[in-house]
Amino acid sequence: MAIKVSIHASPEELPALIDALAAHGAEFSLHATARTTETPLPSVLDPEVLALLRTRAASQYADLFVSFVEKEVREHGAIAELGTEKTSYVKLYVPGPRKVGAYCYVRPDRGCLDFRLPIETAEGCRFAAARNVQADNAHPVRLPLTTADALPEAHRLARRAAEEAEAA
Repeated sequence: MAIKVSIHASPEELPALIDALAAHGAEFSLHATARTTETPLPSVLDPEVLALLRTRAASQYADLFVSFVEKEVREHGAIAELGTEKTSYVKLYVPGPRKVGAYCYVRPDRGCLDFRLPIETAEGCRFAAARNVQADNAHPVRLPLTTADALPEAHRLARRAAEEAEAA
């Protein structure tokens, strides 16, 4: 007997859904359909930030970096600022007074995100890992952003880093 179930999920939700189904021994096949009727939302990013993300990331990963930063800005109110003129990164800050530095450094040229989190936060993560850095480095947790499967974990870590920055 076969049971047919239809599930509507966003691309960001799919990795967690697949993991949950597989953990419960479900056998399934996945079929994606393109939606052509939806109009994409205009970018909420400053043109300079958008240009840096698109030109500094490897072409196959540029959309991942844009998606990550846009969601942080659109849904969580993050402030995205360019690094200094000689660097190629974007800093994400929580809105309001800045008590600490950026909660996330978006480094498209290196293909990763660096989070202001305690180093032990990387334990048990699927994509993020602890960096081998000096003890005073405020961003010891790194997540390579080279697959859409990493986006949910990236946003989860970003939320935690933002919350800790607000509490500081």
